[in-house]
Amino acid sequence: MLKKIFLGTLAGITLIGVAGALYVYSAINKDIDEHFAGVCTDLPLEGSGEDIQLDRERGLAFLSVFDRKAVASGETPGPGDIMVVDLNSNPPAVRSALVSRPEHMHPHGISMFIDADGQRSLIMINHPEDRENGQETIERFVEVSPGQYRYIEGLQSPLITRANDLVAVGPRQFYVAQDTGQGTGQTVTDLVYFDGEDFSVVANDIESGGGINVSADNTTLYIAETNAKAIRVAARNLGDGSITQLKRIELDSSPDNINVAADGALIVGAHSNLIALVMHFIAGSDAPTQVLRVEPNEDPATIEEIYLNRGTQISAGSGAVSYGNKLLIGSITDKKILICESE
Repeated sequence: MLKKIFLGTLAGITLIGVAGALYVYSAINKDIDEHFAGVCTDLPLEGSGEDIQLDRERGLAFLSVFDRKAVASGETPGPGDIMVVDLNSNPPAVRSALVSRPEHMHPHGISMFIDADGQRSLIMINHPEDRENGQETIERFVEVSPGQYRYIEGLQSPLITRANDLVAVGPRQFYVAQDTGQGTGQTVTDLVYFDGEDFSVVANDIESGGGINVSADNTTLYIAETNAKAIRVAARNLGDGSITQLKRIELDSSPDNINVAADGALIVGAHSNLIALVMHFIAGSDAPTQVLRVEPNEDPATIEEIYLNRGTQISAGSGAVSYGNKLLIGSITDKKILICESE
């Protein structure tokens, strides 16, 4: 996550120094208008829940859990996991969602597909230990009992180089959004589609894909272009998986993970202060967490900031999902998720 959007910011920090960057960060962050219309509580985890996938029918939230803070600090993390939170229990219970798994687990983006018979498939980006030289893998699991998944297979392609998020559009079909990566000199990346047999590039001008999701009817993609501070809305060709851009929704923030609410609105995790986010990794200072609600079908799209915190409650927030009056918020590094209930 850190590598994909901060090259210019890091260059600026190099010029002014860490102390100067901390001063700039403090000046920008001191008057932040923190708000949420409700109460939030912590749900501790063994790692950070960077991505959240909701099984709305069952009230189960699946978390991509890995000790990303250890990686950022140059330490060796333990294995990651996909955890499941039962939102119907009080307090919410958390456990592993996997009855079997690949040998290596460094999870990132996750996505679920439910077929017409109710069979659930879960797919996951699995980073190699050496991300500069290793091969990214897309892992696929199927549900064997409610909330419990068995490992089926791993898929690889030379087209998948900087996998960051993905969305399932079938039991074995998905799109992969990729980021630019540090030191590559890239400003745009490929969006890759897997049709169940072959991988192909369906767009080559994504300005660093931070997140991706699909409408409930499976016809429209929403792609977070982190560097562009925008969400690309694109129609899917259901035959060959190709896409056609419909519009771009401009944001005053850098979008990360996208989830789709029950009413079709987009719940978007975003980074309002990139200097603060960089300094969070360098010096351990707080980074703001922001959640936006975007109505993509309105013209122009309506954008509402539904949560903002300077990072004292949860730092470096990466995404959120809504469930009834609950809002679950995950982080790149904090070893917890927030479960917020609106008033």
